[in-house]
Amino acid sequence: MQSLLEFLIQGIVLGGLYALFAVGITLIFGVLNVINVAHGEFFAVGGYVLFAAVVLLHLPPVVGAVAGGAGAFLLGLCVYPLLIAPLQRRLGRRPAGSLYLVLTLGLSTFMQSSLLAIGGGDYRQVPPLVRGILEIGFTGVSYQRLLVFTVAALLLAALFVFLRWHRQGLAVRAVAQNPEAAQAMGINLGRIFSLTLALGVGLAGIGGALMAPLFNVYPVVGFPLTIKAFAITILGGMGNLVGALLASLIIGVAESLVVIVVPSQWQNGVAFVVMIAVLLFRPQGLLGRATAR
Repeated sequence: MQSLLEFLIQGIVLGGLYALFAVGITLIFGVLNVINVAHGEFFAVGGYVLFAAVVLLHLPPVVGAVAGGAGAFLLGLCVYPLLIAPLQRRLGRRPAGSLYLVLTLGLSTFMQSSLLAIGGGDYRQVPPLVRGILEIGFTGVSYQRLLVFTVAALLLAALFVFLRWHRQGLAVRAVAQNPEAAQAMGINLGRIFSLTLALGVGLAGIGGALMAPLFNVYPVVGFPLTIKAFAITILGGMGNLVGALLASLIIGVAESLVVIVVPSQWQNGVAFVVMIAVLLFRPQGLLGRATAR
């Protein structure tokens, strides 16, 4: 029972890490209908910015974490007007789902190459932002993981408050539901698309900064998380933020508990087994809506 509770606590913390990443991908897909393959590279940008701030410039860790999120946010603001909008204008009303996928894949490769050229291919180590372990009775959780979980919870709560009550957040929801009607009501679609992309990748950037002490920083550090986030997004329901949050916790707990019965080498396959099962039996996901044929 103690082992079960220990793995459960670790799984909830892990789910919080996944949620910060997966909710950004879900937000971008829900509003722009774009699968952002380059999401992991913005995660890596946050890690590199933290490394530069803390290790090279000896700045306070909080400055590096904020700078990582801000840097990813500013880069995200440029993606829609420079890449996606020109493609939309060229295509007109023709469907472009697969082309957006190829476009973001190209952006992913470009950003990986840029990070490799700037930062090199070596693994960069970042010291923990907070040291020590919190003893919870029979188990312990590092303060670094608790920091990531707490910041993730606060940021996700702020995002949901923004989308629920802020004027720009309401505009984002309106565009997600019906872009044509939102535009007819005077909402600037280009501005909302740019803001949504920046918010989504900004979450990834600050997540990359906070998680950098838990992983070595290198150009493709975010790619495995991107693939896993796709599985989480499908499980929760494509474009459903609450579903992505719930699915992140489910996958985090499942990955922690599965090591009780199977070797740990199978741990990373849990998300994809769940994804395949969901696609076979409930393609719309846990909280997604079925679409009529």
